[in-house]
Amino acid sequence: MQEVTLTIDKSLVWHEVAKATAYIGNKMVGTEDDAYERISIIDEDKEMLERWWVEACSLVTLQLKEWVDEVASQELHHDADDSSDYHVTLRVADLWPTALKDSLESDLRSFVIATVLSKWHRISNKEEVEAYGNEATAHLVNAKQKLFQRKRPSRP
Repeated sequence: MQEVTLTIDKSLVWHEVAKATAYIGNKMVGTEDDAYERISIIDEDKEMLERWWVEACSLVTLQLKEWVDEVASQELHHDADDSSDYHVTLRVADLWPTALKDSLESDLRSFVIATVLSKWHRISNKEEVEAYGNEATAHLVNAKQKLFQRKRPSRP
């Protein structure tokens, strides 16, 4: 077995969530007068989003439990600390292709982003909840499929 350590950068997740909510809110201006203000997040919203970050990281740990060797605990910070990245070490087969590490990390980051966005839209824009929930599920399925991949054994 080999170990693979993955990191989900929390500040990058917040940046992507802010970008997506601003974009959606901006595109809805004209159909709803308050769409941008209602949908896009601001710094004060991070305290609420923090709980969903912790929940999404816990879901990653739960869904990958058969591979998890070590995981940094995610505690709820009331100041929405951007430096508490999610780190997890997985034990994968010796024949697991390490070239998939970046792609696996990207799928897990996208899962966390889509999960947070789905929960945010339950409050701000209910029409988007299902789409982001489905997107989160798809990223998690992709991540698990990557963990089952194996390199072809080479003959001595």
